[in-house]
Amino acid sequence: MKPRTIQILQTLINDFIETANPIASKKLLQTHNLDISSATVRNEFALLEEVGFIESPHVSSGKIPTQKGYRYFVDKFVKEENTIQEEYEFITSIFAKHLSSYKLAKSKELIFDALRLISQMSGNVAFGTIDNDRTFYIGLSNVLRSPEFINEPEKAAQIIEVLEGKERFQKLLNSLNIPEQSIKIFIGEENMLEEISSCAMIITKFENKNIGGKIGILGPMRMKYSFNRALLKNILQMIE
Repeated sequence: MKPRTIQILQTLINDFIETANPIASKKLLQTHNLDISSATVRNEFALLEEVGFIESPHVSSGKIPTQKGYRYFVDKFVKEENTIQEEYEFITSIFAKHLSSYKLAKSKELIFDALRLISQMSGNVAFGTIDNDRTFYIGLSNVLRSPEFINEPEKAAQIIEVLEGKERFQKLLNSLNIPEQSIKIFIGEENMLEEISSCAMIITKFENKNIGGKIGILGPMRMKYSFNRALLKNILQMIE
């Protein structure tokens, strides 16, 4: 086939792959900068249809590739080394972006799973903050069931206010200088926010290939400090 005929076939198939709509000669010329007339395109279409590379799905419609046309397209263009490299680099760049988003989403999911486990095992609130993101918590009902807060609902309300307000709590967490792999314990007024001065907080810093942040436990001062500290150490191994 002539180079022009091959170019028109390649263009038609690429357009059909993108749109799934039959390709008319006028549309082909409008979409692409082809220095030929509509009559010439129609003549090329007729030739391509005659050799079985394209067909009309309906009377007076545009053209679509046939199996034979796809076979020629694949053998002619997809197997050329330059095209393969160009396509590979293009797909790789797109895939890298999707892979990065996927890994970030999976890392966040892992943090949520870690918080659920912390809350279940400690019987306290588990909280986490991801760098440049947001703060989240699980297990508020655990604190509300504690005798300290059942008997003093005002203190429980203050804890809820801090956690649900999030911004002040996140600001507090971001201000804490916690070295890698270390775990800090804040008791009572050491927590710096008056609303949670009736609580104890155990917190650590985590960082993996995808995200970083802080994760910890908030509960009454009557908590199992050794158990909770060991729990966070094990959680770090889970998420890093």
